[in-house]
Amino acid sequence: MQLRALAIVLAVVACGCSTPPEQPAAPSRQAIPALQGSYHQVRRGETLWRIAHSYGIDVATLARVNQLPNTTELAVGQQLFIPLPKESGRFLWPLRGTTRSSTVPGGVDIAATPGSLVRASRSGRVAVAAKNVPGWGKTVLLDHGDGYLSVYAGLDQVLVPAGVPVRQGMPVGSLGTRPLHFEIRYHTSVRQTLALLPSE
Repeated sequence: MQLRALAIVLAVVACGCSTPPEQPAAPSRQAIPALQGSYHQVRRGETLWRIAHSYGIDVATLARVNQLPNTTELAVGQQLFIPLPKESGRFLWPLRGTTRSSTVPGGVDIAATPGSLVRASRSGRVAVAAKNVPGWGKTVLLDHGDGYLSVYAGLDQVLVPAGVPVRQGMPVGSLGTRPLHFEIRYHTSVRQTLALLPSE
């Protein structure tokens, strides 16, 4: 079932068709210097440290770019700008968690806390943002422009629409109760994904 589902996704890429997720109303955003990054909406119970840790940046940097005078006071719904690190040129882990063997040879399944953000392993373009791929559920596929593709399947939420460029480290989805299925492919052939990721 999963192999057939992936064939469907790759066929969508080949024909240039995709189904974007429903998009929420654009939030109002404060003026930010010309940095590469994305926005995070503060949820109930979140702290600045927790948000910074989830994106792999330090609290001082997050407070500085958002001009926060008090790092202990965050409002639910507040928009924080998350600066992205410089492009590394290699694939990075989309999610930190417990790795499991995948039913698809070469792929990897990653289990983590529900709600964890899944980030772009490399910069690229969103080729597919699908709501219901059989056997996979919500799936994002990134085209990296050099023949390589990365697949993020089993998402709880898709956070990017099809057709937009994304930078390495930008959130593309969030995790639910099932593990993330992650693959790196060269054209239609799956590669040994773990071999292309940095050692943990």
